[in-house]
Amino acid sequence: MKKTLAAFVLAATALSGSSAIAASNELVFVDWGGTNTDARIEKNIKPFEKETGIKVTVVTPSDYAKLIAMVENETTEWGVMNCDAYWGVYAGDKGYLEPIDYNVVTEKLDKAVELKYVVGAEVYDSVISWNKDKYTKDTAPRTWADFFDTRKFPGKRAMWQYPVTVLEAALLADGVPMDKLYPLDLDRAFKKLDTIKDSIVWWTKGAQPSQMLSTGEADIALAWSGRILTAQDQGSPVDLTYNEGMRIAAGWVVPKGAPNRENAMKFINYVSSAKSQAGFSSMIPYGSTNPEAVKLLDSKQIDRIGQNEEQIKHEFYIDNDYWAKHLNEVVERFNAWLLAK
Repeated sequence: MKKTLAAFVLAATALSGSSAIAASNELVFVDWGGTNTDARIEKNIKPFEKETGIKVTVVTPSDYAKLIAMVENETTEWGVMNCDAYWGVYAGDKGYLEPIDYNVVTEKLDKAVELKYVVGAEVYDSVISWNKDKYTKDTAPRTWADFFDTRKFPGKRAMWQYPVTVLEAALLADGVPMDKLYPLDLDRAFKKLDTIKDSIVWWTKGAQPSQMLSTGEADIALAWSGRILTAQDQGSPVDLTYNEGMRIAAGWVVPKGAPNRENAMKFINYVSSAKSQAGFSSMIPYGSTNPEAVKLLDSKQIDRIGQNEEQIKHEFYIDNDYWAKHLNEVVERFNAWLLAK
């Protein structure tokens, strides 16, 4: 009996050891899905697996609530997740994330997105967009002041049903310079939003603005650049300007207690390289957070993602720290404003 029990324990230990070895060679990657993830798999994940031998399991979509629940229940299964950088700052400050290991993540990125708990992945802009059957590049609104001018540009305008970038747009329309936006003057922003409230149609998903523009539900829209460009590629009559574009960095985060944390950091460093980011941008119209990546793209691609030198002068990064600190209170006020008559 003792011999049988000993043999059983030995066999169980061997199985446990082989399982641990296999697990150490894996990584669970969480992304938003769709064409974004298709490009990530083709240009980043497949080369990473081939070069490192680490097997990547892709899960979609990114889910903030699920990440928090996993961490709180100490059941974290995910290794690395793509999220809005400002959410990464918020979640890190709340204790839900591992600090980024900059001894492993050594690629040099824009300083604005090299943060304690989140590091920049790709960049998209919240921009002014329009229906090309209604406006040409010469007649379309070029500034947020134009966007808020219902006399010169009558009709419906589509906006995100969320305060991030919507309040910045209102303040820019009211004459606040890009470099003086933060901290946001909320009273002034909501007062400016009042002037077009009856002309706004709200969207909650990134694909909706291009659909609203295409169907005529709206003539102009605050929209995400990548979504508009993708819709354009698919034949939708939509266009955009990067003037006064609000740059939003998506970022990489590692959940607290993530299995194979070292693999997560290796992955983040790999996909932060100029080659990896340029490959991603060549397949889907998102900008890069590695300045060297832009140099690997042709001029047409650079113009398209809003990253030529002239375009960059007229764009700005939203303040991740501001939104991380004030997100909950501003969302509450925004939702109350939506319900007010």
